[in-house]
Amino acid sequence: MTLIEAFKKIAPFINIMTTEDLGISICDVNECVLYLPGKKINHNIKVGDPLKEGTAIYEAIKSGKRIVRRVGSEVYGFPYIAIAFPLIENGVITGGISIFQSTAKQDEIANITEKVFSSLQQIHSMLHEIFSISKEVSEISDEASKFAEYAKNNAQSTDELIDFIKHISSETNLLGLNAAIEAARVGESGKGFTIVANEIRKLSMSTKDSVESINNVLIKLKEISYKIDKNMKEIKNTNMNLYKLIENANSELEEINKMFEELYNKTRLY
Repeated sequence: MTLIEAFKKIAPFINIMTTEDLGISICDVNECVLYLPGKKINHNIKVGDPLKEGTAIYEAIKSGKRIVRRVGSEVYGFPYIAIAFPLIENGVITGGISIFQSTAKQDEIANITEKVFSSLQQIHSMLHEIFSISKEVSEISDEASKFAEYAKNNAQSTDELIDFIKHISSETNLLGLNAAIEAARVGESGKGFTIVANEIRKLSMSTKDSVESINNVLIKLKEISYKIDKNMKEIKNTNMNLYKLIENANSELEEINKMFEELYNKTRLY
């Protein structure tokens, strides 16, 4: 019994002993001697059809080597992998056998994997962009915090100046009061001095009112500065937590990317 005859007897069992969608073709050096189509794999080859140039089995017989070829659905209407090898007896190539396996499921998984992989890449890019924006916000909050600290320190320095002006106003008011008393004591000759003394007291009171208004504004500015400083620190802390979350998410995404890349490569074995 020749190898071709032996494989012709075994081939039907190979076809039915697997859950995969397989087709089998056996040829001698000239023509097809057996063709068993799969469930969806059918090249419409008939026994006696001449060996077709360019096919995997043709290349295997001509080269004497195992040939693996992936064929897309655009050729026959269904995607498959053809694995062909020559049949050699006594050092002479007498024919070849080719097994066709459908890759429809593999291609579907590969397409889904590719889409998921692409989506993960987009998510990774978005996280990177969020990280960059968060970093900018953190830098801005640092600058705002420095400005708030500067304003707070200046407001504290101004407190000393306000106290000094209050002291001068108080002394001026006291001086005006004493001058008015002295002017009243001297009688008619002190009337002109009384007018000056009253104006000094008015100026003192006006200065006091202005200082109070300025002081109220400064108090509000200090309160605002404290709030800004507090809010900026909270923003910075939030950003630090966001950094950690993004870093963890990136690490997880990288692991998922590796797994999907490995899965994709496994669906593209040939």
